[in-house]
Amino acid sequence: MNSHLRIFVATRVDDVPAGCARYLSVDGTVPGFTQRFDHHTTGERINLDSMPDPIDARDLDGVGTTLADMDAVASVVVVLLGGRSRVPTGVLAILESASHWCDHLTPHPAHDAESNRLGRGLLDTVARSLEGSHATVSERFAQECRTLADAIVRGAPLPYSDAFVGEQAKAEALARDGRVHSEGPVAWLDLRGRGPIDPLALYAVHRASVAVTVASRRDGGWSYSVGTNPLVEPRPADLSPALRALAAAEYAHGPPARGPEPVPENENWGGRTTVFGSPWNYGSRLGPEEVVAIVKRALAIDSSA
Repeated sequence: MNSHLRIFVATRVDDVPAGCARYLSVDGTVPGFTQRFDHHTTGERINLDSMPDPIDARDLDGVGTTLADMDAVASVVVVLLGGRSRVPTGVLAILESASHWCDHLTPHPAHDAESNRLGRGLLDTVARSLEGSHATVSERFAQECRTLADAIVRGAPLPYSDAFVGEQAKAEALARDGRVHSEGPVAWLDLRGRGPIDPLALYAVHRASVAVTVASRRDGGWSYSVGTNPLVEPRPADLSPALRALAAAEYAHGPPARGPEPVPENENWGGRTTVFGSPWNYGSRLGPEEVVAIVKRALAIDSSA
């Protein structure tokens, strides 16, 4: 196992650990990367699908990501182990399922019901661990990656928990508090001042095909995520027009945005065709109603539909 690698979360060069000069970036674009495996830029369904096999990391100092989540954890674990072929087939199926639950909120279509059950349970365990510690984000992330890789090497069962019922209760409480605003095919959910809630639980408390979620940032600003509701049909197949329109609107407010296109170098909005979000390193200058209006206009969604 590549135990020498530093594991970290960074959205700016200044966040990269000191002395870490050559590093992989997985499931996101860490500035200054030596090599990048990122399905957001190459289009694969989950990040594991974007990674080569085998992976030789002997000449690297570290491996980082921009967001500590299950898809990133699975990617780092595969790097630590040297590639997908070093992971037992059944375990790899669970990692792929957990990543699919993380990114698409649905079972992995290529795996059986049991693998998807275990994948959902692994996601619940990792998500709770990443949120629950007082350590820094990078420390929590590194610990989860190493713990999971060690379990695989030892042949131990992967962690499993069922936390979804509790997440549903939190989402229902949010709706009772009047923080779920459904406006025809677009809903916006106000998590400002609240803790994170499982996205699938949030989608279950409204019937809109697209959701805008606004949350508080630690620096006092706002962050947004925009996604399609996997529980509703029909729903838009491609949110890219809304992503481009929001990036242009953010750029109109000036720095720190560096350009109007939603690409990593521009310190602007970014993401994939079915889910995207506001800038990593500062709070968006756009208000919730403005974001909802831009999404509707860009996707030609009729509020009366």
